[in-house]
Amino acid sequence: MSKAFTPLPTPGPVSAPARSKPRRWPWLTGCAAAFLLGLAVGAVGDSKATKVVTEQVEVPGEIPGEQREALQQREAELDERNIELDERSTELDAREAALQKEEQEVAANTIGEGVWTVGVDIEPGTYRATDVSSMCYWEIRQTGVTGFEGVINNGLPGGGNPSVTLSEGQDFQTNRCGEWTKQ
Repeated sequence: MSKAFTPLPTPGPVSAPARSKPRRWPWLTGCAAAFLLGLAVGAVGDSKATKVVTEQVEVPGEIPGEQREALQQREAELDERNIELDERSTELDAREAALQKEEQEVAANTIGEGVWTVGVDIEPGTYRATDVSSMCYWEIRQTGVTGFEGVINNGLPGGGNPSVTLSEGQDFQTNRCGEWTKQ
């Protein structure tokens, strides 16, 4: 039994599936929307920041009466304190000038190691050394006279605070005695 082959009916012409054009606008529209949204958020943020700054500028004019009085009182106290500090600074400047003058006088009336001619290098008067070492030696001589004949007085104190009285026409020699200060 043979069956006869019957072909299936063919539909009309076969066409390729229709291709649609790529859609470019949806993603471009999304980007534009996001950009505009960003601008809007930034503008809102900027307006808030501007408002805060504006409010900070306006606050001093809106200080309640009690706070304003307290601020004025504090300002007056600070002004008084500045006046006191200026006066104190003037007093300290005067004290510093007096101390500098005194230090200069002490320096002018202090002698160290060496040979000094009284009336030329140093002023006549009584001088005292402070805490001399055991190696200290001092000598008073008549100016211009050499040798033992010219020695008026000398000493090896070995410590302590020796003093000497010097007159014009004398030389004073000091070795390892530190500084001598006029009394």
